[in-house]
Amino acid sequence: MERSKLLLEINGILSTYCGDCLVKSTLRKEYNKTYAHQFCIQKCTVGEQLKELGKQLAYSHKR
Repeated sequence: MERSKLLLEINGILSTYCGDCLVKSTLRKEYNKTYAHQFCIQKCTVGEQLKELGKQLAYSHKR
């Protein structure tokens, strides 16, 4: 996928699902920002999708 399309897709996902995420905000309040971030990266399905798109973005940058 093209780099610009990947960036648009990532931005769309972030604004749609992550901006007002209740799980993230609750974890930040109950624990801390780092804990919430790790949850998003390791356990959230949206975070997993973002991680995969990030890998594609890194790969497209190397070419």
